[in-house]
Amino acid sequence: MKDICEEAMRVGISIDLSDCPYGETTGPSSFINRPTSYYFFLAGFIRLQKLTQILEIGTNSGGSIMSISKGLGKDAIACSRLVTVDITRKNDEGFSKYPHIKRIYGNSLNEKVAKEAIASFDKEIDLLYIDSVHEYEHTKKNINIYAAKLNPRYVILDDIRQCNDMIKLWNELKEEFQDIAFDASDIVIRKGAGFGVIKWR
Repeated sequence: MKDICEEAMRVGISIDLSDCPYGETTGPSSFINRPTSYYFFLAGFIRLQKLTQILEIGTNSGGSIMSISKGLGKDAIACSRLVTVDITRKNDEGFSKYPHIKRIYGNSLNEKVAKEAIASFDKEIDLLYIDSVHEYEHTKKNINIYAAKLNPRYVILDDIRQCNDMIKLWNELKEEFQDIAFDASDIVIRKGAGFGVIKWR
């Protein structure tokens, strides 16, 4: 996993993500008008692993799912399925450049929302990317709902070091998946918040 993640970052750095801003943040800057480091990883990971069926939980301003789209390349867009779920609707202007991305509004744990997201795919997915409420129960329930139904090839969790809840969850997943659960925080330059990659199947 380490080699795959390092190569994904190398590939991603060469991809133009200039129109994939991070957007609103709770950090020292209220708005970041540029891609953040792990966006390059996501784009490179998609391209390197040739992933096309992707579900994201937690859209924010859309920078991560847009970066994922950039990783596809133009030729792969036609056979891809990109779906993102969030309780808010932000950055309509930015999303207008990505008409192939399906946006679902609502709580990802809501039964109706979950059914719509799952029904958006007609086969097992390649990636479940979760960057939503960083609480143990919320994140674990998202994994349980979507991984059970969609059997992703990979699961990526953002902010695995951000708080005690996420540290606890990541430790449990690491114990379960052993060497195929990899803490890529250093590679994606996210040492503080954390970034975890799991080869789910």
